[in-house]
Amino acid sequence: MSHIVPAIGTAAITASGCVWYLPAIADLQAGEDRPRSARTAAAACVTWWAALALAGGLLLAVPAWQPAAQIALAGLVAGVLLRVRAHLQSRLEQREEAVRWALIDPNPAPLPVRPSPRALLGWLLVGLAIASLGAASILLSGGGPLAPRLAAAAGSAVAVSTAFLLIGLGNVRRRRA
Repeated sequence: MSHIVPAIGTAAITASGCVWYLPAIADLQAGEDRPRSARTAAAACVTWWAALALAGGLLLAVPAWQPAAQIALAGLVAGVLLRVRAHLQSRLEQREEAVRWALIDPNPAPLPVRPSPRALLGWLLVGLAIASLGAASILLSGGGPLAPRLAAAAGSAVAVSTAFLLIGLGNVRRRRA
């Protein structure tokens, strides 16, 4: 298959993603009018859509697909890291807002029900499923010798599984606190 087909597909997906990245660009342009967590989440959105657009352009310009895949993966990782940071900032903003409201309201609202450790199991299962799919796609790509593909598949599976494990542990620990 020619590189033009995935490049056109990537361009179509990127164009249809405007419903996400155009409001995110507006949030970034609003500056201090938006909360810090919203601006960080918008930066994450713009980062991963820009990386996908760049990967589509690379599919047209470079005969190999690996540079485009590496750019897309780097954008995805950067976007996920920014999104996690936005989530943490949002939690901090919510705590600060709760303290402000607690000073005003003498009868605070009851705390929400905390999830059980089943949430950790859910995070682990989703992480293992995604890691397995990613490893299988790397192994089945058929590009070059088997040893580097095995190393890349194992490394990506470990990284994805660890990320989901850490997110799940943080979720359970935070809910128990």
